[in-house]
Amino acid sequence: MKLAVIFDMDGVLIDSQPLHYEIDMAVLNACGYPAQLATVTPYTGVSNPDRWPKYKSTLGLTQTVDTLIEMQTNTMLEVFQKADLTAIKGIPELLKWIKEKGLSCAVASSSSHELINLVLESVNIREYFDILISGEDVAIGKPAPDIYLRAAEVLGFSPEQCIAIEDATTGILAAKNAGLTCIAYRNPNTHGQDVTLADYAIDHYEESFSIITVLGGLL
Repeated sequence: MKLAVIFDMDGVLIDSQPLHYEIDMAVLNACGYPAQLATVTPYTGVSNPDRWPKYKSTLGLTQTVDTLIEMQTNTMLEVFQKADLTAIKGIPELLKWIKEKGLSCAVASSSSHELINLVLESVNIREYFDILISGEDVAIGKPAPDIYLRAAEVLGFSPEQCIAIEDATTGILAAKNAGLTCIAYRNPNTHGQDVTLADYAIDHYEESFSIITVLGGLL
């Protein structure tokens, strides 16, 4: 069976979701809103064009959406460039194994292309991915299916031939809405995420080898 594995990035490849929470809180505080962790966690995995209009309307921010996104982008790049980024335990081994098995591999992340490339290069895993799909490449972000449908199309696979690996509820919904099989990684630093809609849920990436082996008919 032909098979492709499509990874979300934040909270799946790198444990960066806490950085995103800090960045959003910093921007909201700079805009005069006393943000706390509970303010930002409901928007885990939501792309900038979808997230910041919701912040603006819900929190009564006076800045334009374009200004908010510009503030977030500038803060994010500064933070990520200074951060000591490392791949989540088990990811390098899993990516190497996927490549050795001849499976196609992609990233489908709500983050910008600039950030995706910065992260993958920083943790030395860019070589394992055939394509990178950003939230910038689709009209509607997660939980809409667009980003996973786009990734499958560019890879040349049907959605039924693709496995998504996600950590956030919005990403799991996007994968399932697109018709993919979904493995949820229970990242302890990605707060308050419901993974019950995923087909499989794992706590460690060692558990994913057997799942992909069976789904891909690699026995």
